[in-house]
Amino acid sequence: MSTEPVQCPDCGAGIETTDDVEHEHEVADLELDDAVDPPRVILGAGTKDLWRCKSCGRVLGVS
Repeated sequence: MSTEPVQCPDCGAGIETTDDVEHEHEVADLELDDAVDPPRVILGAGTKDLWRCKSCGRVLGVS
């Protein structure tokens, strides 16, 4: 695990704890069906948590 400080790539705000990010939304899992051409997007049944920078709102990741 890295001990490097984490910063928002857009605004440079420091992110140390979950208090420094927003968790407002859940997003649906997406899957790609590569058996067809072009690949088809399938909206999955599960959801993931969406994390945003509290300072500027940039999406930082999903978990």
